[in-house]
Amino acid sequence: MSLKVALAGATGNLGPAILEALDAANFEVTVLTRSSNNSFDSKIKVAEIDYQSVESIQKALANQDALVIALGAVGLEPHANLIKAAVAANVKRIIPSEFGSDTTNPNAAASPVFGDKVAIQKQLNETVASSSTTSYTGIVNGPFLDWGLKVKLLVDLSSPEPVLYDGGDRKISVTTLSGIGKAVVGVLKNLDATKNKTVFVREADLSQKDLLQLAGKQVSNGKNVSTADLEKEAFAELQKPEPNVPVFVYGFLKRAIFGEGFGSLFPTENLSNELLGVGKLSDEELKALVSKYA
Repeated sequence: MSLKVALAGATGNLGPAILEALDAANFEVTVLTRSSNNSFDSKIKVAEIDYQSVESIQKALANQDALVIALGAVGLEPHANLIKAAVAANVKRIIPSEFGSDTTNPNAAASPVFGDKVAIQKQLNETVASSSTTSYTGIVNGPFLDWGLKVKLLVDLSSPEPVLYDGGDRKISVTTLSGIGKAVVGVLKNLDATKNKTVFVREADLSQKDLLQLAGKQVSNGKNVSTADLEKEAFAELQKPEPNVPVFVYGFLKRAIFGEGFGSLFPTENLSNELLGVGKLSDEELKALVSKYA
């Protein structure tokens, strides 16, 4: 029997890739949305909800086997309410919106930009302790490789003087949006093996200089920027009466991605790629992807 899977955040940066993967796996998918207006395929069920109402979400989650949360930075309450409603509806598995940096790493967990994720981890652990029905799986996949190149977060391939964080030599683990979709499907196909734990996947380990070389760019033209300095600037910005959100968010985020000691390069022994059906990108695939954004 096909799993019934509810997806929150189907229209964000990551949600469409997860939706596509769930649909391709022939799961019975219900998209949770704030609006009845949608452009989803006719075979995708849509449930209109109020993220501020646990009762509203619980009603939509009735008879669902799993809940995947792909919401972005919408505040803590919607995420917390989704989890409360899932427990009340006896949903078997919750996959929270953990996707990204390793927040099980103490340095990353201490970063203000990941405060909501750490709070959700605590809520999930308390939920597991008090529920005989509901369990969770966190997926850590590193930065989104294709999206990160598109928005120039990882490196600006079009710049004559791209910024290289801490020299640009440190390798980080990265995954494409579609690779994350595969990981979600892999978790749902391996519920016992992934119960109440955080799993790690990556499709490549790359440095900024690796990305520039794949794009045929001159590595020597880069401009070095210290992530420690970015972190100091982010804390200073955060203390202002009206802080500039992008300044402190991206400062902390770049420190977590490129800085030393934040767990951004996943040890091979921690990876669940094989279990979840997520492969490694070949050199040809990497070159084709990078050239798309060069």
